[in-house]
Amino acid sequence: MSEAQRMRIHRLQICPWLWAVCLFAGILPSYGGEAPADNGFDRAVLHPAIPLLDESGRHVLESGLPYSPKTSCGNGSGSGCHDYAKITRGYHFEQGRDEARDGFGKKLGLPQLAGPGYFGGYNCMSGNAPGWLARKSNGGAAEFADFGAPDLVRYCGSCHAGGGWGELDRNGVRYDEQSAEAVKAFDGDYFSRQFQESGKGGHYGGSGPSEVVAWDWKKSGVREADCMLCHADFSRLKKFSASQLGAADGADGSDSAATHYARLRDEKFIGGGFFRYAASAIWEFLDVRPDSEGGAALLAVERSPTAGTAAPDYRLVLDDQGNPKLHWNREAFDESGKIQVPMLRFPASDNCMYCHKTGNSRRGFYGFGPEVRLRIGPDGATVTDFRTDVHKGSVWSEDNGQVRSIENCNACHAKQYYKQPSANVDLDADHNFPKGNGDNDIRNDLDNMPSATACEHCHDKAVKPALPSGHKNVLDAHREIWKANGDMRGYPENTLDRIAQTHLNVVACQTCHISKLADNGTAFPMRYRYRVGYGGRLKIFPYKPAYRYFVQDRTSGRVLNRYERFSVIEERSGSDGGKYGAILDPASGKEVGRVAMNGDGFGEPSSFADYKALKQAYDIVLGMKGYAAPNVRFVYVESNEYALSHATRPSPQAVQCEDCHARKQSGAFSALISAEGLLGEANVAEVAKLPDRRLVDAGIVELGMPYFQVQDDGRIVESVADVLYVSRLDPSMSILKSETARTVENEFKTLSNAEALSYADLDEAAGQKLAADLASGEALLFSSKVGHGSLREFALIQARGTRTVAYGGILKGQVESRQAKAKDRARIVGLGFGNPVADIYSVAVMDASGKALQGLIEGTALVKLPYRGKAKARGRVNVLISRDGKSWQRVGGKNLLVFRPRGEVDGYVVVRIKQPAVYLTIADKAG
Repeated sequence: MSEAQRMRIHRLQICPWLWAVCLFAGILPSYGGEAPADNGFDRAVLHPAIPLLDESGRHVLESGLPYSPKTSCGNGSGSGCHDYAKITRGYHFEQGRDEARDGFGKKLGLPQLAGPGYFGGYNCMSGNAPGWLARKSNGGAAEFADFGAPDLVRYCGSCHAGGGWGELDRNGVRYDEQSAEAVKAFDGDYFSRQFQESGKGGHYGGSGPSEVVAWDWKKSGVREADCMLCHADFSRLKKFSASQLGAADGADGSDSAATHYARLRDEKFIGGGFFRYAASAIWEFLDVRPDSEGGAALLAVERSPTAGTAAPDYRLVLDDQGNPKLHWNREAFDESGKIQVPMLRFPASDNCMYCHKTGNSRRGFYGFGPEVRLRIGPDGATVTDFRTDVHKGSVWSEDNGQVRSIENCNACHAKQYYKQPSANVDLDADHNFPKGNGDNDIRNDLDNMPSATACEHCHDKAVKPALPSGHKNVLDAHREIWKANGDMRGYPENTLDRIAQTHLNVVACQTCHISKLADNGTAFPMRYRYRVGYGGRLKIFPYKPAYRYFVQDRTSGRVLNRYERFSVIEERSGSDGGKYGAILDPASGKEVGRVAMNGDGFGEPSSFADYKALKQAYDIVLGMKGYAAPNVRFVYVESNEYALSHATRPSPQAVQCEDCHARKQSGAFSALISAEGLLGEANVAEVAKLPDRRLVDAGIVELGMPYFQVQDDGRIVESVADVLYVSRLDPSMSILKSETARTVENEFKTLSNAEALSYADLDEAAGQKLAADLASGEALLFSSKVGHGSLREFALIQARGTRTVAYGGILKGQVESRQAKAKDRARIVGLGFGNPVADIYSVAVMDASGKALQGLIEGTALVKLPYRGKAKARGRVNVLISRDGKSWQRVGGKNLLVFRPRGEVDGYVVVRIKQPAVYLTIADKAG
């Protein structure tokens, strides 16, 4: 690239009109090189011919039943080629099922949580009245929470691809294969809370009287993984005449094929409790014969259209067993009863946004389809709106030389998108998409292993970094652009690198380059906090908080379920004909206050007296259930912080220096953060508006975040300055406080030895010393880069051998750390082992259900512990092991395999252990 070109592109960073001209002229550089992009992976290809089989293995043409992805595509118990069990272990399917357990939230003071994800944790809807998943074990209907697992499938299945919690219970048993004798009364996986008035009082669930009844999983079936939700080419969806859903082109006012597909799948099948039918919905609308005149669908669902509805709406026609009638189209299959379906190897933006459409309001994210491309207006200016992203259509060259145009989510979120086009298809890809450190605390052990493509990778660390300004590196680009803009005026030349690098070290790329986000055109305020980013570095990132409250008893810690909260509110009409929610005394039924109506749901009380009346009603509810001296309060929190990582703006639209820094009298920018700026104390957001601040003073309302403040007018507010102070100490992105957690539990990952050593941050020399213990070539790694600092450098590694494979291959680990107490120190010193210099770690290995194992399957394991002592030689440390945390022994010299002293970063030791349930610590020898 010539110097003239570099200067022209550099000027684009500071001159918006010139950016537009060059974009129109097509002279913007490709990201990472000039090689042509190969986006063949984005095109649909004909899948090899396969039959469609039902759950029993019969062809659907013979049985007339819905198809089973497991038997049609899976190679475990089906006729297909894919490792269905491995694929559906991916976190997109599980959503916390594999981490859920009774008592999950107890240590956090959140006993209502049964798990970390949407299954068992905070669900995504219903604002201040979230519903809670019932525990696995419940003493009776009174303690059964808002949802059983089948309810969650009905209410949340539309944004779920099946598999995981839609298919397996918390013990890993397929719901419809569990024997009735093995199901205990009020089991949260096999019972359902059903309401007389479904859909009232919230987005899902219901209000009024309810009962807990056994769910018939054999009738409903389970939600097997819906392969085609991700791999169907939605551009090929059509309406066919056999479906009776209106004109194919919608000229009669009928809804589109895409809308009808979603209605059939989500509302009629999943919402109607016909779970096993959901995956078949696509076959009524996907054109599987695009090469033939008019195309062809595989299926027609028998329906009775509702007269007078243009959409049209309809009822499903049911057979004698109460199941939907399906009519498979024999003509759409070939002579051998097989089909060749055009399928996407990697999902398109539309497939991802089928579930992630909620990103519009939470993250200002609209997918990566054509609507996010920068455009040129009639005046030649660049047209951007709340959806556009500067990366759309750019060309990126990955380190392996593969080049892609950035057209969809896969460019950053798919592991194998940049593999050689000639490479064999990975039939058993695990479907754990790369994830960074986000706001959904599921499978935190997978964070950054690897991460989704980060800004720093493409623009700084890559072999051919993307530097649109034409500079040598990111530091030079920022320094020179800021100089050209006059932003560095008044600062000595020899300080400019340090100033620019300080910004790069502290402020995430997204903080400046994502701005002016909106929920379908309505701007929402962006907030700023510290979180752990690329390379484990703590930086300031943009986010959107999810403000919510829950109702909790101070005495017992019990959190009220939503059905309990709505049980004391009844919709009534006032004298003016308007609707309101009457607060009822649970004992007498007398109206004691009011709440506002929020659409079809119940809102908040509008006065101090009404809040107090509602609080007292909730106290009575708990008292009637046997809780002693109940005393509830409304606890305002941020359940999670939605990370903002998309809708990147061109440099001229990025946050400018004056947005954070004030100018001095000289005209130069102050080095200090302005109190009036984006990151200052004047940047205040309203969390909620109370009718009276006395609610906080009286303890009826509690502020659950350390940076929440209540104003005299009743507003609960937070300032960015306060959030930054607190989040620097605890950068957790959810109420689970995972970044400071002292306990980590997750699965062992099967990796090559080299991968395991790399992810455990063990150097090559250490790897050579450990080679004899990892003779099989494959290793099982338990570690996490999320958790208290004492846990992030911990690792447990086992060789993966024949006994592991025979066992089933799924193992879990748990590690907990705590500071050594005075009595621990005295005991260790008294035994002559020296001065303790590490936390005390307790380590356990468990099977897939969470049951602790008494022995290591392959005989031994390697444990890496961080070392923060002063010793410089291996002979000056004692690694100590204990069965009970009290009686300590020294790990023998032959089992202390690696020692790295502390330098600029923490050192570490690696020891060999033979028992899975142990305590470990380190002491520096005396003298």
